Amino acid sequence: MYVRIPGKGRGIIAKAPIAAGELIERSPVLPIGSAESECPGLNDYSFAWGEDVEGFEPGKECAVGLGYLSLYNHSDTSNVSLTRHYEENEMSIHALRDIAAGEELTINYDVPLWFEEAKS
Repeated sequence: MYVRIPGKGRGIIAKAPIAAGELIERSPVLPIGSAESECPGLNDYSFAWGEDVEGFEPGKECAVGLGYLSLYNHSDTSNVSLTRHYEENEMSIHALRDIAAGEELTINYDVPLWFEEAKS
């Protein structure tokens, strides 16, 4: 469920308990170029896309996630993982461990952070 989290802004919390390994979300993405991903309003919500894939399409090195994909906050000790499905232009989120109802769902961005991480 999408909520506002003090000190973080938008975020996702579990509405019900989630078991380790469970698929939480699989949603489409819109591949875009790096220049477009740096536009105000998109720059904090785009993902790296395809630069490590053979046959990668130039000009589509970023993606905007639909569904809740772009609203998961960062944590070095994340409780969900993100998987890219390039052929389908989709990403999925799976639980890394059991997650309690009401707990924030977080991913590790795996890039240098461009903001100061909020304390949980």
